[in-house]
Amino acid sequence: MPYKSLTRTVAIISVGLAAVLGTAVPAQSSSKSFPSKIVTGEVSQVKGEFHMTKTPHGEDTLDIVDKSYVITDQAGRKMRLTLDQNTKVWKRVNPGDRIEAKISSEGRTLSVTRLER
Repeated sequence: MPYKSLTRTVAIISVGLAAVLGTAVPAQSSSKSFPSKIVTGEVSQVKGEFHMTKTPHGEDTLDIVDKSYVITDQAGRKMRLTLDQNTKVWKRVNPGDRIEAKISSEGRTLSVTRLER
């Protein structure tokens, strides 16, 4: 029981001190986070959606929204990269293109860059 009381007292003092000094006390996480990784490979499949939209001038245009890419790395392993509204795609890719993708520690595709040949 005295240990819990001491821990609580130290926590309260730390938060109070941080407030006085104008600094934040970093939260402790029980799980370790791993850095993002870079994968490269050749696109073998593109899945997406097509939508007809109008430009501000009233002209019809085809809006293409890629949802996922399947790539094959140099070792021959296939990997599906799922895209979302936060994924940065610098240049649209097609099957046969080589790409470099940045993947978060949680497995989200952060960005996709088409590599020039």
